[in-house]
Amino acid sequence: MSLVVTEYEPLRRLAWATTVDGDDSASTAYHGWVITPTSEGRHVLTEETQQGPWFLEVLGHQHPGGLYRYHQQWVECLARAAEATINR
Repeated sequence: MSLVVTEYEPLRRLAWATTVDGDDSASTAYHGWVITPTSEGRHVLTEETQQGPWFLEVLGHQHPGGLYRYHQQWVECLARAAEATINR
């Protein structure tokens, strides 16, 4: 996949658009992150939209629920990395 960062505001927002390389159906995705300061640190909200047969077939049918599990793992890894930095 190829991606282009479409939005970047340090410590606040990050977003990118993705196209599936070699996919004749022009399947695309858009992933955004909103980072909000809180009294205890930061709250992270992430959301992704997808269009095209590649996402339906490969992710939806061949790996049902896989994207949700991957995103959850991603956020948990970010939290562990942030906590490790704080605890140094």
